[in-house]
Amino acid sequence: MTQPTGTTSEISAPIAVTPDQLTANKMVTDNVLMLAMLFAIFYFILIRPQQKRIRIHKDMIGALAKGNRVITSGGLIGTITKFEGDNVVVIEVAQGVKVRIAKSAISEVTDEKISASDSANDN
Repeated sequence: MTQPTGTTSEISAPIAVTPDQLTANKMVTDNVLMLAMLFAIFYFILIRPQQKRIRIHKDMIGALAKGNRVITSGGLIGTITKFEGDNVVVIEVAQGVKVRIAKSAISEVTDEKISASDSANDN
């Protein structure tokens, strides 16, 4: 083996390639922080808006009254004629045609109230 020439500053021992200050605790902290940021992104983009839509729908269902014109999730348009219990609504889709549906199937209230003389299909 030959002696290296030059100063000791030119000679360097092989160094393991590791980032500065990388420890197990730092890696765990970084991973937890990254997961928390991902959860926050999902919460504000997906979870929170869905909860808001559910709350608005629940308030709309709670405010239903006889005579409201509604649209169901299946596309039926009719007028509420009566309530059967807490979860069932009878709607009139045509003159003399009444349908029982679940309250949760109502997707939209189109008019607040209509009079008895204005039926859903008075053509």
